[in-house]
Amino acid sequence: MPQRRLQELIQALRGAGLRISPAEATEAMQAAALIGYRHRDRLESALAVTLVKRQQDQLAFAETFARFFSLSAAHADDADNTASPGEADQASMPAPAAKRDDPALLAQSPQQLQQQMAEAAAQMDFTAMEVITQQGLFTRRLLMSMGMGAVDERILQLDQGDGRDQAHAGQLRQWRQQVRAQAAALVRRQFQLHGAGKGRALREQTMREVPFRQLREFRDTRALVRKMARRLASLHQRRMRRSRRGLLDARRTLVASVRNDGVPARLFWRQRPRRKSRVMVICDVSSSVREPARFLLQFLYAMTDVLPRVRSFAFASRLEEITDDFADYRPEVAVGRILDRVSGSGTDYGSMFETFWQRCEKQLDSNTTVIVLGDARNNYLPDGAETLAQIRRRVKQVWWLNPEAPSRWNSGDAVMDRYLPHCRVARQCGSLNDLERVVDALLAGLDR
Repeated sequence: MPQRRLQELIQALRGAGLRISPAEATEAMQAAALIGYRHRDRLESALAVTLVKRQQDQLAFAETFARFFSLSAAHADDADNTASPGEADQASMPAPAAKRDDPALLAQSPQQLQQQMAEAAAQMDFTAMEVITQQGLFTRRLLMSMGMGAVDERILQLDQGDGRDQAHAGQLRQWRQQVRAQAAALVRRQFQLHGAGKGRALREQTMREVPFRQLREFRDTRALVRKMARRLASLHQRRMRRSRRGLLDARRTLVASVRNDGVPARLFWRQRPRRKSRVMVICDVSSSVREPARFLLQFLYAMTDVLPRVRSFAFASRLEEITDDFADYRPEVAVGRILDRVSGSGTDYGSMFETFWQRCEKQLDSNTTVIVLGDARNNYLPDGAETLAQIRRRVKQVWWLNPEAPSRWNSGDAVMDRYLPHCRVARQCGSLNDLERVVDALLAGLDR
């Protein structure tokens, strides 16, 4: 198995969801060089040891490994086992009786043609396929590398002849279509192996970048939100472990090592007191902001394992605490119920801040972070900036997440400039990428 093919396998495994670092890929190639490629079971075991780190990845590895080798040139016959009955019939049909001027490709038996297709496929880089629409291009390249261009020219030549030549041209067209179907089936299986993961990554990248209001056009947004939340949770857990360990206490470490000349050295750490952080989230769920609110709430409650205590509030014309909704229902169900119950028009930020202060004044302290998600469009009502100033003096910090671009923060009935002096952080939050960066920065700062 050439090194290039092993690299293609590693890329296919990444597309299947396995996390493989460059160092692990190098170790896999070294292991393969030691084991050899002749014994498939031994090779699979060696690669599994070097590339699979999580138990849940075992099945994806085994399936990808099996599919990859079923498509290899050395086992082209095995690849046909995955084709549909129609494709198998087309693959076995011989070419029409060749005439004197016909290309050499037409003189091959079905088995020879299949072998030539497999050899041509082995020389192609199918890992470059990223979207499903590229399958036609790669099918054409595969056929041209087999010599199908000469068959096309022969068909055009016969079309200019008499009735018998035109009849032969029709037979060649039918044969060419059958070979094309076989090549298309091979390319399709290669796309399922190499391109599906890239297509999924490309789709996820697009979903992360588009504005929240356009996310309804995509499927599986909840799955992507959970995936992003798990990644951030894992990152934050590593930060928390380092934080609990503390900073190296060089003085105690050096003093203790004098007793035994520093061999072995015992490390001492300066522990920091744990803070009991609290997060309070206030979401504008009016019609213009309900989609960002939906994803912020789903994101935060998908991270309950690492986030401190979270109390959530939603408002449009009135403020309502929604914390219990997430205790009783899954995040996506809870958000749907909340939006149906609370959302509407007539946003009143001044009334919201006043109600929040009255309800939560006693719970606000120096360990509390208040997050406001909204576009600050207040329908020309009193803005309540003085009440926000009271809240800011009581809590650790106020973060404001605005779905609109900063250039629109003070356009029309927006009064963002009245709130900015009382916010430690004010950021645009108009996409999943923005949301991920905001939550990451929030988690990083909670323990400081």
